[in-house]
Amino acid sequence: MVLVILAALWAVVLVPPMLRSRAERANDSIGDFNYRLDVLGRTNGVLRTSGAKPRVSPGYRAGKRRRDVLRTLLVVVGGLGILAMATNSLIAWVLFALSALAFGAFCALWVYARSIQLERSAKVRSMRRQPAPDWVLRRAASS
Repeated sequence: MVLVILAALWAVVLVPPMLRSRAERANDSIGDFNYRLDVLGRTNGVLRTSGAKPRVSPGYRAGKRRRDVLRTLLVVVGGLGILAMATNSLIAWVLFALSALAFGAFCALWVYARSIQLERSAKVRSMRRQPAPDWVLRRAASS
C-alpha cells in the first residue's frame, strides 16, 4: 500500500512537466525552418537595421574597457587622497600609495601596449585578397 501511494505521489510530481515539455516540443525543426522562411519572405530580402545594434570591433571594446578602468582608478586615487589628507591616518595614506602605484602601473602598461600596437601596425601590412581566377573556380566546381 505504501508503494502505491509513493508511486502516485511521484506520478503527480513527474507527469505534468513531461506533458508540458511534449506540448512545447510540438514545433519541430521543420516547422521552425518554415516559420523562418515565411519571415524572410515577408521582408523581401531587405535587411532591417533600425533596431539592430551596430557591430563593435574588439579593439573598440578593449579601448572602452581601458578608459573605464582608467576613470575608476582616477576616482579611487582621488578619493583615497582626499580621505588621507582629511583623516591623516596611516592606513589611508598606505591605501592611497597603493592605489597611486596601481594607477602608475596601469598607465605604464597602457603605454607599453600602445607602443607594441603602433610598432605592429607600422611593420605588418595585410595582404589584399585577390579574386580567384575563373579556371580555379571551374576546377573546384568540377572535382
